[in-house]
Amino acid sequence: MKRHTVLLGVLLLAATAHAQVPNLALKDINGKRVALREVAARSPVLVTFWATWCVPCREELVHIQKLHSAYGDSGLGFLAIAIDDTKTANRVKSVARGKRLTMPILLDPEQEAMRAFGLAEVPGVFILDRNGKMLYQHTGYKPGDEAQLEEHVRTAVRLDHEATALAGADSAAAPDTTRNGKKKR
Repeated sequence: MKRHTVLLGVLLLAATAHAQVPNLALKDINGKRVALREVAARSPVLVTFWATWCVPCREELVHIQKLHSAYGDSGLGFLAIAIDDTKTANRVKSVARGKRLTMPILLDPEQEAMRAFGLAEVPGVFILDRNGKMLYQHTGYKPGDEAQLEEHVRTAVRLDHEATALAGADSAAAPDTTRNGKKKR
């Protein structure tokens, strides 16, 4: 039995490592549609799923906002996806305002994105690279989790900067295809 549990854990970890950003578009709190894949293609992104009725979610949002303030200009995108249904969705804006959230807030009232990420409960946090590959995921929140999350944020930013620098070095090393400003024929 123990061997099966370990094997299942390894298979789930392998599946998670190769998970891709779902091809979904959600509305933000102002009604604008946001395509998740487009956001993730521009930069690595931290995606957090939360609900207004979830106390641990609201506690975690404070820490994620601090990360957004600290790392938002470093190339890491942030999305806070509220899973409130139509009965409680009207509270999302007031919670966002009360928590002084400046990151984009998306609405997932049908929990379509939540299911696409394989999340069964909130809060849930994912960090994806610009290719949509899952770098980190965590479900639940308890005080102290934010330190581990920040380490993963730093790693995602560092890896993206290294990949960008490497891509820049590759294009700089490309052979010159011009001759006196004109293309070679």
